[in-house]
Amino acid sequence: MIAIGNFTRSSSFRVGALLTSLAVAAIIFIVYFWRIASSDVFLREAKAAVNAEAYAYAMVYEYQGVEGVVRAMSERGLAQWSISDDTIVALQASSGELLGGNVTSWPYIESVQTMGNDGQDDTQTALITATPIINAANPPHSSPLPFTHKVLFKRIQLGDNRLFIGRNIHDLYSAQWLGKTFSWVIVVLLSVLGMISFAVASYVVKRINRMSQTADNIIRTGSLQERLEIDSNWDDLSRLSVVFNQMLDTIENSVNNIKSVSDSIAHDLRTPLARLRNSLQKIDDPSLRDDTIAEADNLLNMFNSLLRISGLESARKKEGFCMVSLKDITVDVIDLYHPFAEEHHLKLIDQLTEVSLFADPNLLFQAIANVLDNAVKYTPSGGTVTVQLTCTPSRIALLINDNGPGVKADDIPHLERRFFRADDSRSTQGNGLGLSLVSAIVSMHDGHLWFIHDPMMQGHGLGVVFSFPRSSGS
Repeated sequence: MIAIGNFTRSSSFRVGALLTSLAVAAIIFIVYFWRIASSDVFLREAKAAVNAEAYAYAMVYEYQGVEGVVRAMSERGLAQWSISDDTIVALQASSGELLGGNVTSWPYIESVQTMGNDGQDDTQTALITATPIINAANPPHSSPLPFTHKVLFKRIQLGDNRLFIGRNIHDLYSAQWLGKTFSWVIVVLLSVLGMISFAVASYVVKRINRMSQTADNIIRTGSLQERLEIDSNWDDLSRLSVVFNQMLDTIENSVNNIKSVSDSIAHDLRTPLARLRNSLQKIDDPSLRDDTIAEADNLLNMFNSLLRISGLESARKKEGFCMVSLKDITVDVIDLYHPFAEEHHLKLIDQLTEVSLFADPNLLFQAIANVLDNAVKYTPSGGTVTVQLTCTPSRIALLINDNGPGVKADDIPHLERRFFRADDSRSTQGNGLGLSLVSAIVSMHDGHLWFIHDPMMQGHGLGVVFSFPRSSGS
């Protein structure tokens, strides 16, 4: 039995999916930010400022000439350049003489880049090198060195003169680079988080299914020797597995002690009961003698069955195993009960397939006989009992169905329990050990015993299914 058959239904998957969804949403946002950072959105303000300033100087030149442009530069405080200035202005005559601006020479353009040029104006982005004008009122401690900055600039002609207007965008590109680098780090972290989430979810589901499989094997086979495999000790599930194994050790010891006590009682009482039965032969009253001997025989059969079940469950020896025809064994059992079925007007129908099995023929005969005995004994006159033997490539199935009163659906899980008898069958003879013995025999053959309520769909009846693994030679 798999506890979490569908991985998507597990809470671990849902938590992992939630974290991964958040990570994907964050990555989408980061990609969107990249697109913004990679476009000229951050440069629009600088472009607008450069274009506006170029237009203003062009208008001044048109009405006031070169002197008006130089005067406007001086009035705007552009007669000298400081490190905090964002604007670089230079006015050069046709002769090459620098007429005005805040640099000592025409800016040297190292490399022009098309980044930031959207084709709608003639602004360009470039690395430029220029030397600022020394401020005579507040000279620096040393001679100013040429600076190299990324600048968004525009060059226009004012008659025979050239005007250079630039806006420092070095800080914008630095922030853009920092944002992209940080975004890459976040994307990597989010991707790792998503993978770890799914890895943890898969690990938890596998461990839970492994625990469930072990518990299911214990329930189906009744073997308390199963233990959880512990391959790590760092997680809570591993510690839970350790506790689970310790609990199984305690339960196994308790069950073994109980079985040992019951087996000892059965073994020790069998001899006194045999002597008691022999003493009962001396009773003069024939009716009393027969009744008491029958009760003694019933007790002896009960103790013998207990010891037989205990021997099958503990020893599990396979000395008497050989390749046998399961069909022949089933036919022999049917032939044994066919006269009884005819006498009680029962329909005993069989549909058998030839199949071989590595098994103990005597034990299988006893198991099938016990089940068929119950079927014909509890089915009323005129009823039907069917025996079907079929197989698949991997399993062999023997089905014994009847349309008798059956048992309640709530009683089916208890049918293999020792001494269990349904309320409706307590008035009949029996000790409640027959199906326990059948279960032990089937388990010894590595098979499973299943019970079906109302197998013929008539509202009553019981079906018993023997399921065995099919060996390569069968």
